[in-house]
Amino acid sequence: MPLIRQKETLIGLCCAATLLDLDESTVRQKKCGTENLTHIRRGTGKRQRVSLILEEVIALKSSLIEEAMGKNFKFSKNAGTLKLVG
Repeated sequence: MPLIRQKETLIGLCCAATLLDLDESTVRQKKCGTENLTHIRRGTGKRQRVSLILEEVIALKSSLIEEAMGKNFKFSKNAGTLKLVG
C-alpha cells in the first residue's frame, strides 16, 4: 500500500462535458468513450449530483488528441503547426 495517495479532484458533470466537448447527457450516459470514467454520485433523491475525477477526464482528452494526431495529422517543426495528411 503506497504511503502517498494520488490526488483526485472532483469536477461537475457540466465541467467534464465542456472539457471533452460533449453534451452533458452523453457523458452521463457513458457514451462516446466516456464509459471508463468514474462517476461519483453525491446526495440522495431528486437533487443527486454526479461528479467525475478531473485527472481521468484530462487523461481521456489527451489520449483522444494523441490518437487523432497519430492517424490524421503531421507535425511540422518548421512552422510549429499541425497539417492534415491526406
